[in-house]
Amino acid sequence: MPRLVPDTPPQRVLAATNFVYTMSYGLCLTAGLLYFAEAVHLSAGQVGLELGMAGVVALVLGVTVGHHLADRHGARGVYAVTLTVQALATSCFVRADTFWPFVVADCAAAGARTAGTAARSPRPGPPPWPG
Repeated sequence: MPRLVPDTPPQRVLAATNFVYTMSYGLCLTAGLLYFAEAVHLSAGQVGLELGMAGVVALVLGVTVGHHLADRHGARGVYAVTLTVQALATSCFVRADTFWPFVVADCAAAGARTAGTAARSPRPGPPPWPG
């Protein structure tokens, strides 16, 4: 059975920050969906369609943009830029009062989130064996 608390302090810090990030993202997503359903009066179908479109954008941008830019410019800087783009796009949610601004803001936020995750993830190097 895997341990819930990692052994070393750096692993514990990484696990704690990952937990906080994941929980806050989930709470933000839930609150955002309730906001757009109740305050902006988007239908459940519109919210579902938008989430699907943001998922496709995130799927495409994650590996292609995140890994490509991290390989060229370094993971730390790319991750900082993607966090900034994600913060700006998320702040645009309060200005979105119809369907299409919501789509643009959430696609930008989701794409930046997955690109940042891909940028900070390990990439395969050369094989360890000769040949």
